[in-house]
Amino acid sequence: MRLNKTLASFVSAALLLAGVSLASAKGRVVGVHIGIESTNNVDDGVSNYEMTAQDLKQRLDKGDKIVILDAREGLNGQIIKGAIHLPEDKLEEWAKTADKGAVIVTYCTCPHDEASESEVHKLRRMGFPKTFSLKGGLNAARAAGIEIVAPKD
Repeated sequence: MRLNKTLASFVSAALLLAGVSLASAKGRVVGVHIGIESTNNVDDGVSNYEMTAQDLKQRLDKGDKIVILDAREGLNGQIIKGAIHLPEDKLEEWAKTADKGAVIVTYCTCPHDEASESEVHKLRRMGFPKTFSLKGGLNAARAAGIEIVAPKD
């Protein structure tokens, strides 16, 4: 028994060093830093429900249906093509008619993606399990070659 606990501790430590953590009793991977960052279906307090801009670009290029939400208050003359401008104060109303099974990616221009992460957590609590923050926001999208356009307000 002691050997099993020691081995389990060693494996957990090795995985943590590799950037992976284990959710103890359920065996789920949480916070993996490749493409989509979490495989959980609920908001359990993990802060990194992220998708990389490269992953988003690949999915868009393949024709995957992804709802993109711009979480910023002001657009400053630019938005990801096809994105919906949805500041946090309008999120609850939008969520009433939105598809809970859709893949949703939110983004902003905050230094640490604060506005988009806040929307992700709210949407996950409202029952949208496939919601992710775009890591690096609008600048990362631009760098990945995702089309940025002037908003059509």
